[in-house]
Amino acid sequence: MSDPVILKIENAGQRLGLLPELGGSVAFWEVRRDNAWHAVWRPYAPTTADGRRTVGNFPLVPFSNRITGGGITVDGVFYPMTPNRYDPTPIHGTGWMHEWETREHGEQLIELSVESHRKNDYPWDYFATQRYSLTDDSMTMRLEVEHLGDKPMPYGLAFHPFQLRGNDPQGPRLQFRADGYWQAGDDCIPQELVEGLPADWDFNELRPLGHGKIDNNFSGWDGRMLMERDDIDLRIEWETTTPDNLTTSILFRPENQPFFCFEPITHITDAFNRPGMPGLRMLKKGERMALEVVQKLSHIR
Repeated sequence: MSDPVILKIENAGQRLGLLPELGGSVAFWEVRRDNAWHAVWRPYAPTTADGRRTVGNFPLVPFSNRITGGGITVDGVFYPMTPNRYDPTPIHGTGWMHEWETREHGEQLIELSVESHRKNDYPWDYFATQRYSLTDDSMTMRLEVEHLGDKPMPYGLAFHPFQLRGNDPQGPRLQFRADGYWQAGDDCIPQELVEGLPADWDFNELRPLGHGKIDNNFSGWDGRMLMERDDIDLRIEWETTTPDNLTTSILFRPENQPFFCFEPITHITDAFNRPGMPGLRMLKKGERMALEVVQKLSHIR
């Protein structure tokens, strides 16, 4: 198999690459410090024989994370859904399963698109775009979806960046607002909303990421996140600009891995199987929704 094409954008302080053939995933995002390039997100590595990908980020559309119950029910109609990778449940939508087309590629901007019709026999018809752009001190990522089907369908969006921990044994410093978390079992499906946070899960004040597995939805988010990595003198101030009313995030802190994942999501995991489908948006034909995150870069020292 030949190596996938990597589309690249670059300026004096950043460079980023996208993989249109691999779900529009990010191959790398790097910053320049002391005349050298340093990875911010996990860099791309060739797909394994069993289909596992190693990328820096990928789009979650038309839903985020896992769906239980073998499918979803919309307006009284049950739509069966089979697993779409090695997980026992459908996961992370279908956008990552497609080859995306290049709509625009400039020096500091890439826009990709895909039209999807019942991928994996899932009940969605949609058109999605992804846009990555650089400025001197920021990177913006935007994911947008338009419903193409005749019947209204619920939609959700997310990004899944793999942020590198860096050289500090305790990882980077992290801060994000939360007032509770969704208790979950080994399957990562939320069971109960717990008010308050264990001390080791509380990042309302800036502190080291630390160790110990976390893979949970957090409530009370305000769309912002702050990360600092001393090893590459990097501060990232993250602001979710669209939509402006997100209240849920996911923190995935795996054991014995060089990365963690802080994920902006429009709905909690398995929202399809909760009353009112919290966070999901019912889109009619031609209606759209979007998720946009601006990451502002600066020096710590």
